[in-house]
Amino acid sequence: MIISRTPFRISFSGGGTDLPSFYSNNGYGCVVSTSIASYLHVILKRHTPFFDERIRLNYSETEMVNDISEIKNQIMQECLKFLNIDDRIYISTISDVPAMTGLGSSSTFCVGLLNALYKFKGIPVSSGRLAEEASHIEIELLGRPMGKQDHYAAAYGGLNFIQFFDDESVSVRAINSQDDSVKAIFESMMAFWMRSTRPSESVLAEQDSNHKENTDILVGMRDQAGELRKQLANEPFSLERFAEVIHENWIQKKQLASKISNSTIDEYYTTAMAAGALGGKVAGAGAGGFLLMFAPPNRHDAIRKSLGPFGINAYQFTYETQGATVKEYD
Repeated sequence: MIISRTPFRISFSGGGTDLPSFYSNNGYGCVVSTSIASYLHVILKRHTPFFDERIRLNYSETEMVNDISEIKNQIMQECLKFLNIDDRIYISTISDVPAMTGLGSSSTFCVGLLNALYKFKGIPVSSGRLAEEASHIEIELLGRPMGKQDHYAAAYGGLNFIQFFDDESVSVRAINSQDDSVKAIFESMMAFWMRSTRPSESVLAEQDSNHKENTDILVGMRDQAGELRKQLANEPFSLERFAEVIHENWIQKKQLASKISNSTIDEYYTTAMAAGALGGKVAGAGAGGFLLMFAPPNRHDAIRKSLGPFGINAYQFTYETQGATVKEYD
């Protein structure tokens, strides 16, 4: 039995500049993101001959098929085709968070599945190759209107400054932030589960089609990611300035597409700010999932109480540094 473990991610700044429509026409894009200690596990084993089907897949649905071409799950189908796997096989997934919540779930799944399948074939694979091939599968083979950042965040883990260049190369540089700075970020961050999910493609397709009109905004967001990197790499760390950049990024991001925010999300955000938050954003493409707010811990109770009447609860994510891992069990 093979089990891969792949972390979800939170992007702090620069999201949108990792789309090919931006970085291919503007030299490069960049993001600052971190992996979190919430994971997606892929369990994989040879399917014994006692079952009628050759392939059994368990995720939010169950599929029992005899040929790869019959698989409904697009990522599973493309990953098996990509690695030329035609064995009897059983694949199951376990996730710490729901899908479509802005934490990079589809990319995390694609990276984790590829990692498990490479182990199944007995082929060592680097973090860079996992990220590159997972992004190729989702963006080029499946034609999804998305960027590359999630694949690299999931594969590498940790706090990173990731650049996407117009020649399709990618640079992943770990931000050598002091432990106290990382601790301050995660202790200040409140993740409010808004109890709504959405396919990111519904937001990103519009954003992608608006890329020419949004160029100036995206350049500004790219610059903010660079500033955030400098803040995190240099002492002393200022939570106030960090949260201010996150806030500025969110204000700009909302202008990229009509569905990124809505009146309900805006009400949550302004309520939290009035209760003492310093800044925040919606994770991922927007439109639902997790609302991330940053504030000194002594203000958390007031913020939590202010959003209590809306029926949404705060959760605390923790830092992760390992990235995608895989183990084999006899």
